Amino acid sequence: MDRLFRAAGRCALAFLLVLGVVALLPRALREAVPDAVIGAAVPVLVWALGARRTAGGSR
Repeated sequence: MDRLFRAAGRCALAFLLVLGVVALLPRALREAVPDAVIGAAVPVLVWALGARRTAGGSR
């Protein structure tokens, strides 16, 4: 159950990070970026957050 909460937390964090970055973009650039690119950024960030966590090894 703990792993499920951690995975959900990583997904939520990635989603909020992408939303924040998109909100900071100028309007012209925001409209030029396809929705698929923004949508693909979330799984990539989730993967990166998970890879960063597992790269540390066991303690």
